[in-house]
Amino acid sequence: MDKKSIMFTFIAITMLFIILVSFLITVQTSTKSQTDRILAKTTATNAFVKSFKVNIELALKASANQAILALEDVMDVDDIYLNGNKDAVIRGVISDGKYKGNDLRMMKFKQPDNTITDFTLSSALNEFKKVAERSNIILTYDPLDQQTITYSMVSPWGLKISFQLKNVKVADKEQEVSWSLGNINVETILDITKYRDPLYLVSDDLNVTITKTDITNFENPNNLNYFINNFQFRNHTDAPDFMQRLFGEFNSISSKGYETILNSGHISPPNTPNPNSDSYIDFLYWGTKSTPPGCSVLGVPAPIKLDPQHKVYYAGGGCPFI
Repeated sequence: MDKKSIMFTFIAITMLFIILVSFLITVQTSTKSQTDRILAKTTATNAFVKSFKVNIELALKASANQAILALEDVMDVDDIYLNGNKDAVIRGVISDGKYKGNDLRMMKFKQPDNTITDFTLSSALNEFKKVAERSNIILTYDPLDQQTITYSMVSPWGLKISFQLKNVKVADKEQEVSWSLGNINVETILDITKYRDPLYLVSDDLNVTITKTDITNFENPNNLNYFINNFQFRNHTDAPDFMQRLFGEFNSISSKGYETILNSGHISPPNTPNPNSDSYIDFLYWGTKSTPPGCSVLGVPAPIKLDPQHKVYYAGGGCPFI
């Protein structure tokens, strides 16, 4: 496979608010009594509040998803892993669309009609204000605090992104009806199997989508070969997780880590570049971690070797040289 520049098209942030707008009630005040007018405003404002809480999570998901795609685009183009503080990098890209002080082309870009599509969370929040204003509703909140944007791996295949929007208030234009929502905690979980594996992307110049294997019996050579030849991945607690892989942390380990066995016919170079290991486990192959001499696995092509620990993990038994 050759590296291809992959551009993803997503529904613009403003489309997330169609549901919100459909809930809003146009308030007609000319023929209503004071009680009816207040009731109508209360209904409209309450509908906005309910829809806001739902759609703000969708806005976070869209921004966070695009942030990962934008970062992998940088890695693809520059052939280099991300660097810097992981928390700061994620915060900067999601909130402002910047990495190392530069605008990311997949976070903000011009459409053919010269309109700007902006996937940043800051832009999404501003769109909420515009929707509210068109409905005679005032939405206020404190400026987005980057420090509240956090991430965590909740599983080998799930990346949780969260943030807190502070001091949220909603009122009608005349300030007759108002809600003080306080601080709203928002979170979403991204499925990393929608993204390209960072190690393949940079170290092997291949676009390989992360595919979670369904195989459980790896001691069957047919299953193991299928796993290898189809670029599938398996959770293993001695492997780096998705975020660690984005930053090229080959020697890190995580309970949410995942790995694969490289196919000798689809990697470059075909022999391990790691002077300290001859294992074909991906993070060992491209990393620097030291392992005991590897051994062949029955039924697997001869060039492929596994270190003793992974030989037991995948094929059982000890580590005889076959």
